[in-house]
Amino acid sequence: MKRARSPSRIEKDAVLLTKIQAIKADPPLWGYRRVWAYLRYRNGLVVGKNTICRIMKENTLLVQKNMALRAKRTVTRPKPRAKLPNQYWGTDMTKVKIQG
Repeated sequence: MKRARSPSRIEKDAVLLTKIQAIKADPPLWGYRRVWAYLRYRNGLVVGKNTICRIMKENTLLVQKNMALRAKRTVTRPKPRAKLPNQYWGTDMTKVKIQG
């Protein structure tokens, strides 16, 4: 069970929410870290990253991850396995010296 937030915290969050919404209106793909940096270094507002993240999460302002863009973590094709001795050979071409 979560503890209820104090009225003063709710008021401060409402002020921050209006600022966050104004920032997110122009570049909507900014995440909480970039919004935090903008508030901190451009507007001079000292506020924590976790506070920004919480407010954005409560108001569904966080950017959704596109899982289709992730790198594939599984092997696409297996390594060739030799069924007979000397079936596959490999060389290290970085050690071969050539003239010129």
